[in-house]
Amino acid sequence: MSAGEPRCGERCAFRALPQKAFPGLESRDTRDRLLKWSMQGRIAAQAFSFDQPFKPYLKDEFVMAFFNDQNVNSSLKLLSVSGQWTTLGKLRIK
Repeated sequence: MSAGEPRCGERCAFRALPQKAFPGLESRDTRDRLLKWSMQGRIAAQAFSFDQPFKPYLKDEFVMAFFNDQNVNSSLKLLSVSGQWTTLGKLRIK
């Protein structure tokens, strides 16, 4: 990386793709298996787009930028201890 090239966190932007389908999770076989292991309704898949080419040598910055991105924080869902779906919120990873 050149000295003038910005780090990922300074230029990365992520966008939620709520219409993205995950056929593998929607198949009857998968639903039956999720039900068998009491996971039905407790697992979800979400997709996000990334506006830069991925550079493996910046993977750590990529992950930090992802979890600190405002769009990710406001739309990434997780299952709380009480069993309710909530958004990631303002989690800051150091």
